[in-house]
Amino acid sequence: MRYVRAGLSAVLAGLVLAGCGVRPTGVVDAGEAAGGLTKGLRIYFVSETGRLEGVTRTRAVRVPADVIKLLMSGPSKAEQQAGLTTLVEGGRFDVTGKGDHLTVSVPDILLDPTALDDRNLTGQLVCSLARAQAVLDKRGRTRPDDVRVTVRAAEGAESGPYVCSDFLK
Repeated sequence: MRYVRAGLSAVLAGLVLAGCGVRPTGVVDAGEAAGGLTKGLRIYFVSETGRLEGVTRTRAVRVPADVIKLLMSGPSKAEQQAGLTTLVEGGRFDVTGKGDHLTVSVPDILLDPTALDDRNLTGQLVCSLARAQAVLDKRGRTRPDDVRVTVRAAEGAESGPYVCSDFLK
């Protein structure tokens, strides 16, 4: 009987050590990490590396043009310490349109689409306005990249329409 118990114990220990029979595998590539847009209002500032970075704002906006004031007020102290800045500093900014088509007029600024700062300024406007327009859609059907923004600069120069992802590459 003692040998039977010892045998059963050995078999039981072997089964416990074998687990459920699933063999280990190597590392399995599952693709890129999940990504996408967060909910709520985000405005876009320029990093030290010249890229746009979205930051969350809890202030409510009534119309898309309200984000222009937020951009002009600049990044918070912590955001500044993280290297963020705004290129939206002065002049007039008028926003017209509704739904998924907006136009922002910047009649006091002559924009050169080949200049990095001018492209980032345009990106700040496009991305922030598109995000505000999506947030203002109470039905929740408008995504930021559904919103197309045309930019009218000084001397009637017009560019776009742009979507935010044009500037986040």
